[in-house]
Amino acid sequence: MMNEYLSFYEKYKISPVVQNIDDFKQHVRRRTNLYRQLGVSPITFKDKDVLEIGPGGGYNALVTYTYELKTYTLVEPNTTGYNELKNNFKDINNNNIFIFNDMLEDFKVTKQYDIIICEGLIPGLSSKDSFINVIKSLLKPNGIFIMTTSDQVSVFFEIVRKYMANILIENIEEIDKKVEILVDSFSSHLKTLKGMTRSHSDWCLDNLIGDAILEHTLTINHAIELLKSDCYVLGSSPDLFTNYSWYKELPTDTVEYNKIFQEQFLKKWHSFIDYRFIQKDRESSKNTELAEYCLALISAIKNSDKKKNILDILEKIQTNLKADIEEGTILSMDEIIEVISSGITPEKIKNMKFFSSAFGRGQSYISFAKENSAL
Repeated sequence: MMNEYLSFYEKYKISPVVQNIDDFKQHVRRRTNLYRQLGVSPITFKDKDVLEIGPGGGYNALVTYTYELKTYTLVEPNTTGYNELKNNFKDINNNNIFIFNDMLEDFKVTKQYDIIICEGLIPGLSSKDSFINVIKSLLKPNGIFIMTTSDQVSVFFEIVRKYMANILIENIEEIDKKVEILVDSFSSHLKTLKGMTRSHSDWCLDNLIGDAILEHTLTINHAIELLKSDCYVLGSSPDLFTNYSWYKELPTDTVEYNKIFQEQFLKKWHSFIDYRFIQKDRESSKNTELAEYCLALISAIKNSDKKKNILDILEKIQTNLKADIEEGTILSMDEIIEVISSGITPEKIKNMKFFSSAFGRGQSYISFAKENSAL
């Protein structure tokens, strides 16, 4: 199941997901807090068989390994990422680490795992359903699955940047020159992101030059839909959900148990468009309409539609949001429309006042616990 990221990475022999972990203690704290938010404390990993699919260079895996796992199996399909992964683990002399340079469908194993982690991979796949089914088959009853989602609303502002980037580099052949132009144009935007651990050049390579971000249409709702017959929602990051049910009244059927999470997501979906603000819940139908417009924008960019069509879609998105969203988001939309209308240049992008700090919630995490059908 080759995805857009893998084909792009292999073509240029890159793995643009390097993290700065010079302060490793801080890296451990940050990563551990993510797991806590997902309902998975470090002690959950102790003496467990853990599988990670697509760990890249292993910067996050180095933290997971500190939790005293029984075994740690890492399956990385990108050759450059695989070599980086092996290098990052080379000083850890332990016989419980197993590293494979395989795609999941080529990874032949008969055992099941207590915990499976898959980050930043599934949203870029064309066959998400079958991939998740394979993962479910590898997960033990009561096992935990941690995955990421990324969708047309959560990456909307990044999709706009992708469109702008396409204009800026449309006549440039050399990838290094493309990166140079985009870093110069968008660094003022990326500097607004606190806690960013990737270089600006890697971010531009990953999100603005490759086309994988145009495939990001995997919502939290869709992920729950794919897993709802076999797994219970455990937690999410950002932490979206509230359930005031008395524990004796909680549904024991997985489908019914998960329904409340799906309903809540659809009312909160618009909050994913701009990470700077937390919005009040609104009608699910409005968010479904918003998502359709965002999908239309992705389709227009893929098809190299005329500027007028792009602007029409952006105006529909702005109208959909206007009554329910913070002013900062609307001002960012005004600025986007003005710059696209007047002509995109590096200088205009660098000097954008409102849009520069507008980013979506992008990649979100969700964890599941597999049902024990024997009970």
